[in-house]
Amino acid sequence: MRPSAGLERSPEKPSPAIVAGLLAFFGVLYAVGSRLALQAFPYSGDEYSYFLQGELFARGLLKAPAPSNAGLLWIDHVVIDQFVRSKYPPGTAALLALGVKAGVPWLVTPLEGVVTLVLVWFTARALMGPRAAMVTLLVLGASPLFAVEATTFFSHTPTTMFLAASFAAVTAWSLSGGKRTLWLPLAGAAIGCAFLTRPVDAVLFGAALIALRSWKVLLLVALGALPFVAAHFVYQAAVFGSPFTDGYAAYEPTFRAIYGAETAEPPLSLLRIVNPLQQWFHFEILASFVSPWTMPGVALLAVFGAVAIPRGDRARPMRDVAVAIAVVALVALIPTISSSGDDGPRPRYLTTTLLAVAFLAGAGWPPARDAMKERLGARATRIVGAVGVVLGFVLVGSLVIERGLQVRLRNGLYEAVHAEGIEQGVVVIRAQWPTRFARNGPFFDRPVLYLSAPATTTVDEIAERYPSRPVYEATEGTPWKVVRRR
Repeated sequence: MRPSAGLERSPEKPSPAIVAGLLAFFGVLYAVGSRLALQAFPYSGDEYSYFLQGELFARGLLKAPAPSNAGLLWIDHVVIDQFVRSKYPPGTAALLALGVKAGVPWLVTPLEGVVTLVLVWFTARALMGPRAAMVTLLVLGASPLFAVEATTFFSHTPTTMFLAASFAAVTAWSLSGGKRTLWLPLAGAAIGCAFLTRPVDAVLFGAALIALRSWKVLLLVALGALPFVAAHFVYQAAVFGSPFTDGYAAYEPTFRAIYGAETAEPPLSLLRIVNPLQQWFHFEILASFVSPWTMPGVALLAVFGAVAIPRGDRARPMRDVAVAIAVVALVALIPTISSSGDDGPRPRYLTTTLLAVAFLAGAGWPPARDAMKERLGARATRIVGAVGVVLGFVLVGSLVIERGLQVRLRNGLYEAVHAEGIEQGVVVIRAQWPTRFARNGPFFDRPVLYLSAPATTTVDEIAERYPSRPVYEATEGTPWKVVRRR
């Protein structure tokens, strides 16, 4: 029986047209950002690695034969030895492959973002009612971290989508009073899909389900995830030679050669707990997650929400899971390697925590609104809420513009080559980090080949390797300078 004093659930419902319109607006926002602002260009090495593997999957391949002179063609986060393949798990690339086959790879992640929002809307409505669900939808959809990643090829959006599906399935089980146990293996299957995409995020989400205090839940969820976990090890055996060798281990010698031993450290280490520099980086990540990568005030709203759902309320079990998701993510951040510079959103490893933050913020808005009404009045409270939403969109726009400028700089090499009318040849990249630019696809069969040769490699040595092709040098700058050498 529901308690008399529980979470506020207004009978007022936003019309289906408003909800559908908001979802369509977010979808268009993400798609336009991907195609126009970011030029459908995989800016970071991570994004390019996923995209390369998507191209392989679209051809029905797990890996491609390595080209000749492979040591001159290294690219960030791509393993090149006897074969060429991404170092990452297959989940993100498998979805991108669908877009590659359809000719619209840039549309895949925006669609994943919209699916995530739909799942979150229905889950929040079932737990807290339609008005709180609308707040949850706005908070997640307009969070700069979620919105910006939904315009890229990063793996965080599909992972969040899978975990939103798992959260929805566990919610359905919870609202049935624990009677419909079929939802639990389905939740596990969604976690398994997330494991094929970002294994650590999937494990952390599964660990948060301990908050439900039921071994039965954990067992049924684990059974649902098991086939996908097994598929992950089968994939590693096929692509990297052993079920226990992941892409990070296969890529580590190349990573160490390019960026040095310190950068190639394991991604997780308990020694970082006592490393003050690493903990400072972690504090920076957390601070940037709160602002500017989430909507203004949302973190505080989430705190309100964490205490607004009383014991006995039907939303309380999922409130406990949401709090556990946030706590587990913060604890897991402590031993994670971080650095002062990155080519992705600073707090992107906390992306799936947005599911918990959005849910709790939806619950936290009514008590926060009531508190503001008492002190500021109804009109001022509405203005504060509207300003928070508008500022969220402003932050999304400013961060997309910033990313767009970065894309233009990195894309400048290829634009300069095109402007010079170069249609065939070898372009030697002279840059601080040439492996960030030597993008040749998984088959290295394009007319223009980009080389990430060491700085000590001369044009004559390269000409000997490619005797039948003209050789150019491209020097990093704004703009890039491209000169024919042989």
